[in-house]
Amino acid sequence: MRQFLYFLSFSLFSFGFAIEMQPWFGDVYQFHFLGGYAYSRFDSFQNAIPSLDSHFQSNVLYLGLDLSPSPVWSIDADLQLSDTTKNSFHFQSIAVQARYLWLDDIIGDPFSFVTGASIRATSSRSLRDISCSSHGNLDVEANFSLGKEWEASNHWLFRTWVYGALGHANRGSPWVRGIVAIETNIDDIHKWAFYAEGINGYGRHVHVNLDHFYGYAKVREKAIDVGLRYGHSVGVWGTLRLEYIRRVLAKSAPSGVNTFIVSYLLPFSF
Repeated sequence: MRQFLYFLSFSLFSFGFAIEMQPWFGDVYQFHFLGGYAYSRFDSFQNAIPSLDSHFQSNVLYLGLDLSPSPVWSIDADLQLSDTTKNSFHFQSIAVQARYLWLDDIIGDPFSFVTGASIRATSSRSLRDISCSSHGNLDVEANFSLGKEWEASNHWLFRTWVYGALGHANRGSPWVRGIVAIETNIDDIHKWAFYAEGINGYGRHVHVNLDHFYGYAKVREKAIDVGLRYGHSVGVWGTLRLEYIRRVLAKSAPSGVNTFIVSYLLPFSF
């Protein structure tokens, strides 16, 4: 039960509604459904040819499901549907991930440490959309996460964690990305988080032709986003979260991006 309450407090912390990244798992055989909506807006693309001459908007619906079949294994998947300035409402991508928990600070280890691998399939229609972050039709990543939390009575008070990943698509060049996060928990009801997320691609193209864009696999992209999140726990009914993300650095990528996210986590079992 204790691990389940812990999970409720942080399971929504899946940046950009990607598959799970934090180094803690939920209760064994407990499902967790995550639904969310993200709205993004930007009006410039660094190193674009031709220049972006209008506002670009993106609406993305995320649906995710997580399950831990054992105390040390976690399997999760997500589905993304989008409606953007480039494309009307359509299927964007689907992903699956498996992770293994080597160390768990909740049960007495000095910190939590997780390694995993994921694969994401993205539609060709979405790859022509500059707001879609996928690199190719098939993106594969190997990842790790490392974290530590500090308790106050029966719930965690403060924690920090990092995440890193190395990826390659079915074409193009590899990329690396990472996250640094700091979170706090007030009365096990109010959860605040501040984080920074960055990506560095090793493609050979510095300039991006927007008229012939087809994913970031061959683009030397660089981007850093910072985000602030507030989550409100409603007990066994899950967690509601509001989030704001701002892009503070962009090279060969959309710049000045503002993203607003609302999401909800529902735990259930059969």
